[in-house]
Amino acid sequence: MKQAINMNEFNLSLEQVLELSLNALVGCGAAEKNARPVAESIRDAEADGIRNVGLNYLSHYCEHLLCGKVDGHARPSSRQTKPGAIVCNARDGFAHTAFVSALDQFVTVTRENGIGSLTIMNSYAAGVIGWYVEKLAAQQLVSIAFANSPAAIAPWGGKTAFFGTNPLAFAFPRTQQPPLIIDQSSSTTAKVNVVEAANAGKPIPDNWALDKHGNPTTNAKAGLEGSMAPAGGYKGVALAMIVDLLAGGLGGPSMSYNAAPFGNNAGGPPGVGQFFIAIDPSAYTPDWDKRSEAMFGAMTAEDGTRLPGDRRHIYRKMTAREGVKLSSSLYQKLDAYSRKNAQ
Repeated sequence: MKQAINMNEFNLSLEQVLELSLNALVGCGAAEKNARPVAESIRDAEADGIRNVGLNYLSHYCEHLLCGKVDGHARPSSRQTKPGAIVCNARDGFAHTAFVSALDQFVTVTRENGIGSLTIMNSYAAGVIGWYVEKLAAQQLVSIAFANSPAAIAPWGGKTAFFGTNPLAFAFPRTQQPPLIIDQSSSTTAKVNVVEAANAGKPIPDNWALDKHGNPTTNAKAGLEGSMAPAGGYKGVALAMIVDLLAGGLGGPSMSYNAAPFGNNAGGPPGVGQFFIAIDPSAYTPDWDKRSEAMFGAMTAEDGTRLPGDRRHIYRKMTAREGVKLSSSLYQKLDAYSRKNAQ
């Protein structure tokens, strides 16, 4: 690893982030083959400037390996149930590992049929859901992904968390540019942002969370005792339900309301699911890329506009050039996990 810039900060290359993450996961009992896709997702999150599901989330993965909430030696298996449908059983292992194990078959099925679907069952936290669809975009496939998660959003009119923050992502490939990636949760913000604010004793915007009485709050701890604010009001709740029905109903076996939490070591494996749809655009029209590029150009012709995901590409260039900065305390904490299994 690089030497500390000062007494309190480290600067790592993206490959060093990968090494740190992989060593920590293997040190906590994961097989290297299973750990590598997860470590790659952490590296990619850091490259995109998404620390909350990058190195800040690595300790959750490690603690859950140690307590058995996720099986680091799970062997996912896939079967094709219909011409365009694949079911992958993650066997309480990492979602990333299960997805990578089924990816080649998923791509083949999609190209053979023009459209394909993949459901992952008995899975664990998906992390950055855009990570998955970007891999499909690299195969020149349009895709959409859904991932359910433990209860965090109350039903519209209610006060008790029921649906997860349930993210979804969309990818549209581009022939000469990086793909368009849209990645968002059903809540106004990801729950990890509220958790981070609560741990730091900082206030949150009043549109992030609701207290246990259903009122907007700027107190992060009160928000965690209540529920996450849905994106767009009742429309965000409807979106969370759609994601839960697809990812949990077709995958699961847990729906959001009965999934074990991600945020602590209680409850055993969460048993959530992920659901993916992939489309071969060439099966529909030969000039799909020309139409989409014309639309992107028309949209961004106005000053101040940008495509969703453009900020990530800016971060990627910056982190490739400048590396990833993290505190000495975080580095020491994560590095210690590499030796957990030997203790």
